[in-house]
Amino acid sequence: MTGRRIIARIFLIIFAIATVTHLAGGAILAAETPQFRMEIDGLNLVKGVSANLVLTVTNAKGAEVTGISGLEDFDVISGSTSTSTTIVNGSTTYEEKAIYVIIPKKTGKFIIRGNVEYDGKAYQTNELQLNISEADNTSNGKAQDLFIKTLLSNNEAYVGQKIVLAYELYSRYNIENFGFLDNTGIKDCISTNVPEDKLKSEITYVDGKKYAKFEARQSFITPIKAGTYSIPAYNFQANVSTEGFFSSSKPVYLQTDAKELTVKPLPSENRPADFSGIIGKLKLEAEYSAREVEYGGSLTLRVTASGNCSLDSLKEILKGDLSDFTIYQTEKNFDEGIENNQYQAKKEFEVILVPKVNGDVRIDPIYISYFNPESGSYEKAEIPGATIAVKGEAEKAQTGEGNEMPSIETVRIDQVSYKPQNEGYLTIQMKKDYLYTGLALFAALLILAASAYFIIKHMGKRDKKLQDIYKQLIKAEDQNEIYSLFNSMIKHCFSLSLKASSRETIANRIADSRLVEPILEIMDFMENKKYCSNIADICLKTKIKEIYKRLK
Repeated sequence: MTGRRIIARIFLIIFAIATVTHLAGGAILAAETPQFRMEIDGLNLVKGVSANLVLTVTNAKGAEVTGISGLEDFDVISGSTSTSTTIVNGSTTYEEKAIYVIIPKKTGKFIIRGNVEYDGKAYQTNELQLNISEADNTSNGKAQDLFIKTLLSNNEAYVGQKIVLAYELYSRYNIENFGFLDNTGIKDCISTNVPEDKLKSEITYVDGKKYAKFEARQSFITPIKAGTYSIPAYNFQANVSTEGFFSSSKPVYLQTDAKELTVKPLPSENRPADFSGIIGKLKLEAEYSAREVEYGGSLTLRVTASGNCSLDSLKEILKGDLSDFTIYQTEKNFDEGIENNQYQAKKEFEVILVPKVNGDVRIDPIYISYFNPESGSYEKAEIPGATIAVKGEAEKAQTGEGNEMPSIETVRIDQVSYKPQNEGYLTIQMKKDYLYTGLALFAALLILAASAYFIIKHMGKRDKKLQDIYKQLIKAEDQNEIYSLFNSMIKHCFSLSLKASSRETIANRIADSRLVEPILEIMDFMENKKYCSNIADICLKTKIKEIYKRLK
């Protein structure tokens, strides 16, 4: 081989090496070019139903999201961040994600774009053109698989009138739990919630599809001022069960429909002086226990008041006394509820009448005034009058002359109790000392039994699943794997995802304040690397160990 050929080959080798080095360097530079990308679950969204919005920053460590334009028409329920670093063939890629859970507030077309500042320069992400439609849960074939309805019994009412505000959750998924994220109080309204143990669930069909329907909340609201009330849209969370190696759930966020209520004042014209304060259609049912009674005896007037009206102000049936009777009034039972999405109430009274005279005694009709919103006028409900035949002679009181004492009139009150007091009961007599001693011994034995039960229950109860997750976590070495298993622990105990929940949501959902602070510290460490950077894995597991002990 000649010297020229050797020199030529050396130059070719050098050129090839330079070319390969240049191409590799170009690839590395290309891989390190910063990128900013915006993504969402879908471009066609439904008003009031949540979606996940993700802004991804690639190869721009230290970049700051300065804002997201177009987000003013959405409610941001929660926000979180995650970071990851990958190395492929010697090329390092750094990625940071900002994750937002958003709910559209309006229908229409909207454009969302992210704004990022990095290395002193301003960048923009791609645009997302979103189409927001109204939720259609009644048209054929268009009902959502998960939706919530807002029900208001009346769009117009009067001051002091009780109306129903209810929320119903419909789901084709398996729901673990649900609840409101906002305070649902309404200004200038007295609001009373139906107890949760009285709320029902059932299977129903919408557009031919099978749904589970839950009564999420039922309230009786009473406006105390005239005007227009805006019942806002509230944020609502339903935890939907997910299938996987570990049983868990993912939160789905919904928004209720806003409603408007017009409240009018009661008319002052033709208002009766004896107006009872009842607003709504009042119905009275009355019955006398007898139309004939012996002098010295008694009879009972039983009255049931009912209707779509508040009966809070109805404390008694008779105002004052009857001239020919001594009266004793008792309120017996009271119930209120919802029928066909309308408020209904029922109250029962007993009026015991003891005649003061004999003969045929006339009881005049009894009237209770109320305001009927349907007619817009004041009306009266009537208890019909009756004639009572009082048999026997009234005893005349002695004058007390001489040694004779004045006679004492004895009145017998019948029908206070409708069953013999001792029917079905066994009466035992014993000394008080024996009774007190026996009760003390019984109480001591009861306390000992309860203590033993709780000790045995506590010793025997082990959360096997929590133990399994923790064992895997202790063996894990990668920080992201540790954090993922820790997130599974929190999901298992509280049905709450750290990666998809805001700090405020976590603080509200976890009742034990001693758990909240260390959990948030771990989130800060994983998201922002704020503490224990030198011995991160050891410190992270130590902090999780403290939380695990408290969870057990």
